[in-house]
Amino acid sequence: WGISWQITPRVLTEALAAGGAEAKRAFAAMMDMKKIDVAAIEAARRG
Repeated sequence: WGISWQITPRVLTEALAAGGAEAKRAFAAMMDMKKIDVAAIEAARRG
């Protein structure tokens, strides 16, 4: 169909919006993923 969709979990957008070290940890965790793992992003947010 030629349409590409991007779905961003709310947990990820909230983590990135928080800024600072929390956002850096969440972004670094996400970059290693082939499929987004919400539990891993939440764990990265907590440190």
